[in-house]
Amino acid sequence: MPTRLTDRFIRAIRPSKVIKYVFDSEVGGLAIRIYPSPSTRRTFIFDYRQDCRQRRVTIGQFPAWTIGKARAHASKLRVRVDSGENVVPERGQRVADLIETWRETVRLTRRPGTAAGYRRLIAAHILPAFGKDMPAAITRNRVELWHGRIAEATPIHANRALGTLSAFMGWLERDGKIERNPCRGVRRRPENQRHTFLNEAEIAAAHKALAGDNQDRPAALTLRLALMVGCRIGEAIGITAEQIDIDRKVWIKAASSTKQRKLHITPLQPEALAIAKALLDLPRPKYEDCRQAWLRARKLIGREDVRVHDLRHSRASSLARNGASLVQIGKLLGHTAPHTTARYTHLIDSDLRDLAERSS
Repeated sequence: MPTRLTDRFIRAIRPSKVIKYVFDSEVGGLAIRIYPSPSTRRTFIFDYRQDCRQRRVTIGQFPAWTIGKARAHASKLRVRVDSGENVVPERGQRVADLIETWRETVRLTRRPGTAAGYRRLIAAHILPAFGKDMPAAITRNRVELWHGRIAEATPIHANRALGTLSAFMGWLERDGKIERNPCRGVRRRPENQRHTFLNEAEIAAAHKALAGDNQDRPAALTLRLALMVGCRIGEAIGITAEQIDIDRKVWIKAASSTKQRKLHITPLQPEALAIAKALLDLPRPKYEDCRQAWLRARKLIGREDVRVHDLRHSRASSLARNGASLVQIGKLLGHTAPHTTARYTHLIDSDLRDLAERSS
């Protein structure tokens, strides 16, 4: 028998061994679905009959959807049903269908690494939560709850998932499929920036360990180049003969091959130039090859907390310790935003203090 549903009443319903439905007395067809114990899930649904067939629409999960919001949405659905409209999402209009088209757009317009990251986050977080929904059913409350649950385990991963969903919803908004991006205004979790890098002695030890790695020479040389010039590992993996100007001793990276989508010219010291030339005559390693080579090297030098990307930080910190300004470091590493380079401020401040003390 229909009951006047309230948020308090819904919270108090005890799950049984089977799925339970409690229908609302105010809006015909609206019900709360209670999943079997030990699950605590409660989902609003809307049942209606059309063309002699019983149909059902999932509205959203409680408490992200309150009874007030569910009633308002179900009332609109009731008006559409009574006017003869089919409110069940048609094939091709669900999030799972639309996101496939967007993925192709991403593949054609974004860097391969960005596209791969989006694919992983879509499969791991977006499709399980929203794949069966119509885009309009994704509300800011649902996004906040979804983001919060991921953030309980991995805040940084949650922020990346939110960014991916926001990019997709923004694409739908520009295409007129939704009125507003529901991710807009959702607060990202704080991220503690890593300050992990090698000191001068450890950098020398890393070069020695990698030079002695006979298991995978292309991967070891790629890592040494990244450590010497501070490039991203993907840039080192993708180095080509066209990018190296031997006479000017520079590495010219086209805008299409850099993260910041801008032309970047990196000076190459003699040893770095020699390594770059050697890499051109060797098979191109994969990222996983480089990661495994670094796992072997970091174990030898006793720094198993240092990741592959920290080699870039190590080069920047070495520059800072040797008197380079933040502007110079940013230009050498290809930073476009000053705050990216600001993590090395404390190293420069330390050098300035030492200089002041020596001159006093």
